[in-house]
Amino acid sequence: MRIATSSRRIRRQPTEDIEEAVSSQAHADEEVEEEQEEAPPRPAKGAKKEKKRTLPTEEVEEADPQEEDDPLADFVDQPVDRQQSTRIAGLAKDWAQARTGIHVPAYLPVKDIASYVAEFADGEKGEKNLADVDKMMRSLVDTENELRMHEQTLDDLYQQVTRGEPVPEVILRYEEGVQKKKLDYQAKTSRQKYAKHEEYSNFRQAIYEVQHPEEAMPPVMDLIPPEDGDDSDDDDDIQVGGVTQDYKCPLTLTMLVDPLTSNVCGHSFAADAIREYLHDKPRQTCPNAGCNQMITLGDLKPNKALAKKAREADRRQRMREEEDESDDDNVIE
Repeated sequence: MRIATSSRRIRRQPTEDIEEAVSSQAHADEEVEEEQEEAPPRPAKGAKKEKKRTLPTEEVEEADPQEEDDPLADFVDQPVDRQQSTRIAGLAKDWAQARTGIHVPAYLPVKDIASYVAEFADGEKGEKNLADVDKMMRSLVDTENELRMHEQTLDDLYQQVTRGEPVPEVILRYEEGVQKKKLDYQAKTSRQKYAKHEEYSNFRQAIYEVQHPEEAMPPVMDLIPPEDGDDSDDDDDIQVGGVTQDYKCPLTLTMLVDPLTSNVCGHSFAADAIREYLHDKPRQTCPNAGCNQMITLGDLKPNKALAKKAREADRRQRMREEEDESDDDNVIE
């Protein structure tokens, strides 16, 4: 029997180590394969993105609007205090500025149109045109009153705040206040709306001067047809009729030229004549007959509107005189 030498055992020792290493590696490979089989496969990058896009989304139940929390539910309307009252006053001034600065100047051209229509349009066509201009003038009056409604409502709210009265829901109260004034105004008759309005009275005066020269205009109330509800007017109201507008200077007794009107008594004079009158004595009694007011040059202001009326009145007077002369010549022939 052959006996292995020590050198052979030495050579065989590596073989045994290799076999053990191979056996250990095989065992390790089997464990790795088992782990890979148990673990889910890793998707590729493209597949991962696709999977995200195709993942089903869970259905979300729509929330009931009544169940949602109102972010303003905890806020309550606060009354306007005195510090905020200046804003209300500012809004009222804005409405006043719109009325006086933008709307009121529109009256003058309408009155001029009425004068020209009354002078040059005759017959039924002329009456129809005057009626159309009258509607235009009344519409201007209505618009002015509506502007006043906003202004007065805001001013009323401002006065309440300054008196220390609580004013809750200020916007609602403002809207209700304006609406109430509108309804009250709409319930009025034409006489109640326009008879006492200064601009409308001047409008009717301008027409009457052309149609009835040198005659005093009756009260505007008489020029507006009565309506249901006019009988309830206060009988104690004194109806003042119009006056004949005199465009002559009390000093020169001729047509006014560059008239100056006193802000003390309202009388007007030709500029050169009144300056000469006050030259020696700067403060004197008004030269208009029956007036005892003391006036100075500082009280007199230029009156462009009156100057225009005086020129128109002078032109109409000269036209009537020429027509009268023409009629006299025809009679003589």
